[in-house]
Amino acid sequence: MVLSKNLSLKISILLTSVIIALLLCELSLRFVFKAWPFEQNVNLPYLTPKDEVLRFRVTPENGRNSLGLRNREIKEKKDQFRILFLGDSLVWGGDTSSGELYTQVIEKNLNKESYRLGCEVEVINGGIPGYTTFQEFEFLKIYGLDMKPDLVILGFALNDLYKYFHKPTKNKILGLDPSRNLNRFDVDTFPGSLLSQSYLAHMTVWALDLILKKIIGFPYFTFNYRSDTYTAWKDYAWRKESELIDEMNELLKKKGIKFVIVSFPLSEQLNDKNLQLNREYVLFPQKKLKELCNSYKIPYLDLTDAIYRNGGTRLYNDYFHLNLRGNDIVARVITDFLTINKFVTNRVQNKQPP
Repeated sequence: MVLSKNLSLKISILLTSVIIALLLCELSLRFVFKAWPFEQNVNLPYLTPKDEVLRFRVTPENGRNSLGLRNREIKEKKDQFRILFLGDSLVWGGDTSSGELYTQVIEKNLNKESYRLGCEVEVINGGIPGYTTFQEFEFLKIYGLDMKPDLVILGFALNDLYKYFHKPTKNKILGLDPSRNLNRFDVDTFPGSLLSQSYLAHMTVWALDLILKKIIGFPYFTFNYRSDTYTAWKDYAWRKESELIDEMNELLKKKGIKFVIVSFPLSEQLNDKNLQLNREYVLFPQKKLKELCNSYKIPYLDLTDAIYRNGGTRLYNDYFHLNLRGNDIVARVITDFLTINKFVTNRVQNKQPP
């Protein structure tokens, strides 16, 4: 009887110790990530109440317009065919060798055909650094629709599969949002839903996934070890992205606005060694996005092949961003895609519903 009580006491002490240790680990991770109860919330003075869901925009200074976009002020629309580019820094920072953004080059290229189209073409650069598809969609609803675009082009990057990845901090606008670390497993199904808000659970699953890959001899790819790109290789993340893009597509269809998605590859995806190791796995995100677009009948342009054939990794400044020559390619390929598929038409003949 005494032995039984001692054993029960030891088990209780052990369980209590384990629970306390897990709680301390959870709190330590939350402290490192600046998550609740250690989170820092900063309000940007130039934002309006309707910007709350966006979390941030860039300040309207240094040549940017009143919305903080790298674009001229957007005037009342007349008879021009208006194209709105949505995206993150891959749209925002699309500088070309001409000294112009690739959105500006596309506008000039298309206007060379204005005599045939019977209308002027205006391209609006709506790219905002750090935005995800969710924020780009919210920006479209808050500001983009008021611009009365005839065509919306969504520039998709492989770090867009989050609700938020950045949040303003005391030191910078593009601070890291702690919730980016709560995407290491499917939180919408059991048992993931039980531990959806546990940073320790997500980091443990991520670590175990990487350890398993190493044990079975799976090739090393940097994107599996990065918190911003990890989810692009997970089916559950694409299920959420699919719902979001479907909603965006339906809204634009109701407004009579054409919709195109353009995807940008990572530099690592154009590395010949990586492609030889496991091409299907390396290009998995582009395959998923193509399937998604096909299911909703959304025109899709994958820039992977064009960038690869014209220089590949030599066209990059860093892991995500293209250099001037790379953005020259982007301008040319998107112009050709829009022209060949006749997306730009005389809006008088294709009036939008009110």
